[in-house]
Amino acid sequence: MKISKIMKTISLLLSIIALSIVVNAQKTTTIEFEKLTHDYGTIHEEKGPVSYDFIFHNTGKEKYIITKVDASCGCTTPAYSEEPVKAGKIGFVRATYDPANLRGKFSKTITVIGNSNSKIVLTIEGNVIPRPRSELDDYPALMGGLRFKVNHVVLGEVFENEIDTGLIEVYNFGKTDITISSMRLPDCLRTEYTPIVLKAGEKRKIEVYFSAYIKEDLGYVFERMQLQTDDPLMPEKELIVVANIIKNIKILSEEELKNTGSIQFDKKEVDFKKIKHGDVKFTEFKFMNTGTDQLVIYDTKTDCGCTATTLGKMRYEPGEEGLIKVTFNSKGKNGSVQQSITVTTNDPNNPEVFLLLRANVESIN
Repeated sequence: MKISKIMKTISLLLSIIALSIVVNAQKTTTIEFEKLTHDYGTIHEEKGPVSYDFIFHNTGKEKYIITKVDASCGCTTPAYSEEPVKAGKIGFVRATYDPANLRGKFSKTITVIGNSNSKIVLTIEGNVIPRPRSELDDYPALMGGLRFKVNHVVLGEVFENEIDTGLIEVYNFGKTDITISSMRLPDCLRTEYTPIVLKAGEKRKIEVYFSAYIKEDLGYVFERMQLQTDDPLMPEKELIVVANIIKNIKILSEEELKNTGSIQFDKKEVDFKKIKHGDVKFTEFKFMNTGTDQLVIYDTKTDCGCTATTLGKMRYEPGEEGLIKVTFNSKGKNGSVQQSITVTTNDPNNPEVFLLLRANVESIN
């Protein structure tokens, strides 16, 4: 009996302690900021980041603890009083704004969450004067002793039976000549004959020819160009050529256009709504061949490794239905998410169909 009474007493004490902890954790206080908006005025990009401390006073009776501070953009970095601010004392929230590659007027917010009665939104404003531009700014992609306007060539849509042309714009900004001695290219790419000598200070445009009919593919393709040079800083340089190969309905006669496969989906968008981080979701897109000839689905490409598709087969007879199964993994995602699936077909009216996945992924915190 005595042991039983002792255990009941200990249990009661633990309950009282736990209740006390919960009550204390829920205690709130009040704070007042000296100002909620700060205008930096004119900021010169070349002078780098600027900071301002928003000062607040704990006007309540309990300690104020900041639990979270969120900035509205990556250009703003917040810092704050990490230790609890006692009643009657002051604390701060620091806003550091980086004007790099930005220009003109701006207005950004910082949201402060703690054990006060409500969240507080601070605002920073200003006007960024961009730094004077140089030739180097026009060629931002640095590769050893050479600079490129971009490190990729985007061709856009290319018909399956055509050749398209893109440009590589390169600048030898150094004081010595650099020679591109050779290029390793896939069969579908061609360019100028090598060697190409780039004299010190020279800018050059190099044409790139992409043959879609050699690639024998549809949809988005990514091809690598490897440039071999005598540049001691970076002898090998790699560029990417991007193209979207599509069917050319112009090569079909009027009669052929009447007798083709035609794809029709029951829906083109799925919203998973609110899901937890790390959840794996599954869905299906049903379609039918509503045409008068065979429908061929050449490819189903996703824009992210988080999304995978499964298609039973490629060819569907008139009136036949099909299914694209989709798996979405929310790991590494946060907030509002939108992923697309590109379906490439032989339907001359719908050579590409875009399917959409939406979700609102809860934060890990």
